Amino acid sequence: MKLKELQEKRGSLVKDARNILDLASADNRALTADEQTSYAAIEASIDAAGSTIDAEMRQMARESQSAPTFTKGEQKDLNSFDLGKVLRAMNRGSGGAPLDGYEAEMIQQGEAEARTAGLSVNGVALPKMLLVGKESRAVMATSSAEKGGEIVSTIKQGLLGDFYNSSVLEQAGALVLNGLQSNLDLPRYIKGTDPVKKTENAVAGQSDGTFDALSLTPKRLAAFIDISDQLLVQSSNILEAFIGGQLRSQFNSVKETAFFHGGGSNEPTGIAATTGIGNVAGGTNGAAPTYANLVDLWKQVAGDNADIGAISYFMNTATIGKLLQTVKVASTDSIMVLNDLTSGILGRPVRSSNSVSSTLSKGTSTGNASAIFYGNANDFVVGYWGGVMLEMVRDTVGAKAGQRTLVANTYYDAGVLRPQSFAAMLDALPA
Repeated sequence: MKLKELQEKRGSLVKDARNILDLASADNRALTADEQTSYAAIEASIDAAGSTIDAEMRQMARESQSAPTFTKGEQKDLNSFDLGKVLRAMNRGSGGAPLDGYEAEMIQQGEAEARTAGLSVNGVALPKMLLVGKESRAVMATSSAEKGGEIVSTIKQGLLGDFYNSSVLEQAGALVLNGLQSNLDLPRYIKGTDPVKKTENAVAGQSDGTFDALSLTPKRLAAFIDISDQLLVQSSNILEAFIGGQLRSQFNSVKETAFFHGGGSNEPTGIAATTGIGNVAGGTNGAAPTYANLVDLWKQVAGDNADIGAISYFMNTATIGKLLQTVKVASTDSIMVLNDLTSGILGRPVRSSNSVSSTLSKGTSTGNASAIFYGNANDFVVGYWGGVMLEMVRDTVGAKAGQRTLVANTYYDAGVLRPQSFAAMLDALPA
């Protein structure tokens, strides 16, 4: 049973349970014996559905993060795919012929993936398997002929390479879900009810946790590349190396920033914009980060019993440089808050990403404050829909210059599954 079906089943059960309680409340009475039996049975079914949803999510993550496996025949076909042929076919004026053979088959598969994910296609769609599953062969010269003269190395590197596991949060252990279909609502636990003391024989009160949903919806991630007519006639390997490198650079930069600081229109809600995460403030106008600040970040998460899983600190290089030069205790001058890049803090690793902002503002500190994040990457979810869509645009200016613009679109979303698992300091002053 697919995840969406499980969620719909759980949602229906929750409504059934609510109807029983509302009926008794409307009559201003306690639950009857039959209602108590029915309610208990529904509760058990809700718990079972929740456990199955959790297991399905873990399995989806394992499947999506595992390397794709292909037969020798399939791998041979993947390696034969000619991106240049596709791009030239998109621009018949550049000498391309209508698509046929394996290229046409892959485009059809890409369009089918897009339709399954609820996406519209303008131009052509490349399936996910092409983006991660192709092999390239590199020839490396050796120092002497008797040693073989050259060695041929096979490298697994699709058009987008490791885009689907490239951010520091993904590498730290974020839950990555590939091949999503339509929207996906994940139940998110916010807070439990506080226990109430009762006498020995008193009836226990109803215990309702607070839940909402982390809704993942496909958000467009776009990039574009100017391609000359001369480049279009080059070999597929040259085209893929150039285009893949350009796309990865643009996609990854935007994606990583959104994971930490997103929250605007058509972008994921990042950690900093998530309601309910822990907050540590340096001062009215910000402050240089101290060991006490980093301990407080840990306390914010540990105080909610969430200091488990793939725990890390996340900060930019300016902040790391500051902590490498900041004494841990005022009475010493030899022990720094961060002694080296591998020692970590409080036994937790420090992960570096310059997508962690260094241009925040606090009070009179304008545009020069940095963020520091702490938390469990396992409770950050990333979703991807389909492969990548390509469109080719040529206007009058491009025609005169002998070039055209390749526009690429892919779809993703992300968010925090458990806010208590993260804390942030948004006013650290590394300078």
